[in-house]
Amino acid sequence: MAYAGLDVGTSGCKIVVYDAGGRVIFQAAETYREYGEDGYREIDPDEVREKVLKVLKAAGEGCPEEILAMAAASLGESVVCLDERGKSLCRSMVTGDRRGGEECRELIRTLGSERIMEITGLPASEMYGLPKYIWMNRNTEAVKKAAHIFFYEDYVGYLLTGKRVVSHSSASRSMAFDIRRKEWNRELLGLAGIVPEKLSEPKPAGTVIGTITEEMAEKLHLPAAMKVVVGGHDQSCAAFGSGLKDPHVGECGMGTCEFMFLMLPDMGDPQYMIDHDFTCVPYVLGNHYLTSLEVTTCGVLKNWCRDTILNGIAKECEERGENFFAHMEKRIRGLSTEVLVLPQFGSSGNPDINCRVSGTVTGLTIHTKPEEIYLAVLEGMAFQMKLSYDLVKRLGVAVRRMICTGGGARSDVTLQLRADLFGMEVVTVQSEETGTLGCMLLAAVADGAYGSMEEAVRRVVKTAKVFRPDASKRDYYQRKYERFRRLYEAMHLF
Repeated sequence: MAYAGLDVGTSGCKIVVYDAGGRVIFQAAETYREYGEDGYREIDPDEVREKVLKVLKAAGEGCPEEILAMAAASLGESVVCLDERGKSLCRSMVTGDRRGGEECRELIRTLGSERIMEITGLPASEMYGLPKYIWMNRNTEAVKKAAHIFFYEDYVGYLLTGKRVVSHSSASRSMAFDIRRKEWNRELLGLAGIVPEKLSEPKPAGTVIGTITEEMAEKLHLPAAMKVVVGGHDQSCAAFGSGLKDPHVGECGMGTCEFMFLMLPDMGDPQYMIDHDFTCVPYVLGNHYLTSLEVTTCGVLKNWCRDTILNGIAKECEERGENFFAHMEKRIRGLSTEVLVLPQFGSSGNPDINCRVSGTVTGLTIHTKPEEIYLAVLEGMAFQMKLSYDLVKRLGVAVRRMICTGGGARSDVTLQLRADLFGMEVVTVQSEETGTLGCMLLAAVADGAYGSMEEAVRRVVKTAKVFRPDASKRDYYQRKYERFRRLYEAMHLF
């Protein structure tokens, strides 16, 4: 038995096929180009479709076992507009595209932030879909001429089955989806000139959409009986593939940015969530909701530190053929420092999302060592996340364990730092492809390989490393975190 997970991202797509125990038996990936300048960021649906079909065909031809079912995860907000003949009408805006700012301000003036939050679970922002769809309707013909409008997740399902079904987690990224009723909000969509009938039917993750069409099975050399299952938004699927199934557990993805996902007991106070940019979105697991905490400058800030302040050390490492980050890991092990860093170098995540802020480095003396600055950068990221976590706890969140994934989770020092600061167990998982693994679990449950999603996670998601709080570091981090909190309050608006 084999099950596949497909991940369609901003810069590429990949398919990973697993056996029922979660062992990887085949994988393939393709990249595609990003277009745009002067604040425009786009991908081409035709190019994405070509590369997606290419990796699917590679799986059809190269996988040693028959694929019984598959599900897809995809980037959020971005849409594919097709005309009546199935031809794409425009490129897709991706996260970071600057369009939609004025349209978002209009939405707030028209409907009010609290009403938008109560319906959609999202603090009004141009990063989500609706403001961008309004911009498209005003400045292009794509929305007007579209017979169907897809996210990339349901676009894949449509290509394979001819049916239009989208997950609740992807639909919620539109900022036009009623998260309580689990249906499109006609009023919000109408502001962008869209009727719900142009969009796919929202269904829970793990729902069987149908079997692959005879034509596509033959074209891609995939099994004629292969089921296609509802997947979800990529971040939601990755949280599931990391093992997030318990309200007392958080999942933290450490990459270019850092996201911590937490299960919410209920919606909470809308105004409080707006004030701190907290979301409430449908999760792929059952009828649960997630909120997310974000630190926007993580991997990118470490790279900046390497390429500027620590450039000399980086060059020495390059000459020796040594990895810079592994070298710095050795130098900061067991170190403490009075240096503090606000990691808001150009942008800030929760609890005050802002794209026009500056970072701060303080506590320097003529005796400060380079490794102290690097350690302070890592600590600053953790302090920023802790600041948000302390605020979100007022919504009833109570986490005792943190699962960490992504490139940043390869650092033992980073993970031990989190355990010491948060005072909880921090773990990593064996799979590095948590997004595709989450899709595989959804597909396998839908096919009957497991009795429930919870059982699937218990049987497949395996812990790799465990880090527990070091009591000797408690006073150091409590004192330093309090200094960080005061510095944040004084400086983050500058």
